[in-house]
Amino acid sequence: MSEIINVVSRSNGKVSRKKVKASPYEFTIATRAKWEMVIADEDIPIGAGKLERVKVKEITVQKDMLAIPCAFSHHPLVSVVKVATKEGPAPVEVDRTINVAYVIGQESGEIKKGDLLSVLNLYPIMFTREATKPVCVG
Repeated sequence: MSEIINVVSRSNGKVSRKKVKASPYEFTIATRAKWEMVIADEDIPIGAGKLERVKVKEITVQKDMLAIPCAFSHHPLVSVVKVATKEGPAPVEVDRTINVAYVIGQESGEIKKGDLLSVLNLYPIMFTREATKPVCVG
């Protein structure tokens, strides 16, 4: 069942909302997957319990791929909570480029450029029914 939602993004420091008519998807996840490393692309201090935005080396996620962060911690100071793309919110049917990770500090310290922060599990998906394409309504 379709409904009208707000797709929220940030451009030039301003938050904007676009009304879109969208519907839930049904899909199958493949048994084949790929690992991609999330690697810091800057030096940044981190505090225990603090959420920080960290630039990371770009990772291309091809269309029809689902990105799920690995549950294991790969860095002694931080855990990756989410990743973000330079294109902003985008449907799974298009290629996306991850360039940011949101991390929470487990301890105080410093993230250094080149640090492995996490691993992403990339799963190919296949739609199990004809998906409706989101349509701008305002």
